[in-house]
Amino acid sequence: MASSRQNNRHGDKNEKIAVVGSGLMGRGIGQVFATAGFAITLIDLNQKVLDTALQQISSSLDTMKKSGLLAEPKESILSRISTTPDLPKGVSDVSLVVEAIFENVDAKKDVFKRVDQSTKSSTIIASNTTAIPIAILASAVSHPERVVGSHFWNPPHLIPAVEVTRGEKTSVDTVEKTVSFLKRAGKKPAVVNRDVPGQIGIRILYAMIREATWLVENGIASPEDVDNIVKEALGTRLEILGPLELADLSGIDLVENVANILYKSLDSSTSPQELVKHMVSAGELGVKTGKGFYDWRDGRNAQQTIKERDAHLIKILKEEQEASDS
Repeated sequence: MASSRQNNRHGDKNEKIAVVGSGLMGRGIGQVFATAGFAITLIDLNQKVLDTALQQISSSLDTMKKSGLLAEPKESILSRISTTPDLPKGVSDVSLVVEAIFENVDAKKDVFKRVDQSTKSSTIIASNTTAIPIAILASAVSHPERVVGSHFWNPPHLIPAVEVTRGEKTSVDTVEKTVSFLKRAGKKPAVVNRDVPGQIGIRILYAMIREATWLVENGIASPEDVDNIVKEALGTRLEILGPLELADLSGIDLVENVANILYKSLDSSTSPQELVKHMVSAGELGVKTGKGFYDWRDGRNAQQTIKERDAHLIKILKEEQEASDS
């Protein structure tokens, strides 16, 4: 990955990117592109959020440097990042705008409308949305063919995959250019050819959450045992093999036979299960309230879990970098 970023720095210094929204995802996306050599403008109405974003990016770059994942000094990367609360100014001369504010249709449409008024018609406008249809966001601009989805995963600077979602009116050129930007940033884009809620990853994730919740709700297994099977059986293979590769290795005839037996018993709820509704009404919302499927007040440390997650992702990136350099 370091080599691809190095190549990009020599070839694309004149291209500018703006990120609207500088919270957890926005600042991570900005870090990704700045590390790849692009000039970045972070935009947020709140100057304190912008200041915090720069601090968090600096801290994150320190961690990346210690892990051997930066090809240049942190200061060089930070020098490519500017901030402004002025959206029209921030997006006026960029090639790509990535919207990364909270998931609210009206708020996102307002951002898209303002971006549309302040950019040239060739500027790509991308949204980090996970669930809002791209066509709805595109309805707020005069050139809907330049609107596309670009769903980064958290944490953006550590997870390579990005889903590029084609809306009803998104042009082929917009998709291809977005994919090019992401590849030059060291990412692994996947094109979602038809805009469906949740795109690819979230749909598969929530199918897992639905079935996992059913298993717990019906007393089949504890949350700990469900998660252990996913991590220690499925997860150990999924890093190398996707579900369809696994199907091919197993044999599609076996998949058909198992599906004929299993699909009938899989949970097919079309709304959240009663267990989830009960937890929400009881204020058991997970880490934010201290209790969800697990009691995070008794021996479980959310920050430590996040550190372990990031250390695992950094290890994967280092292994990929070493393999590409060898």
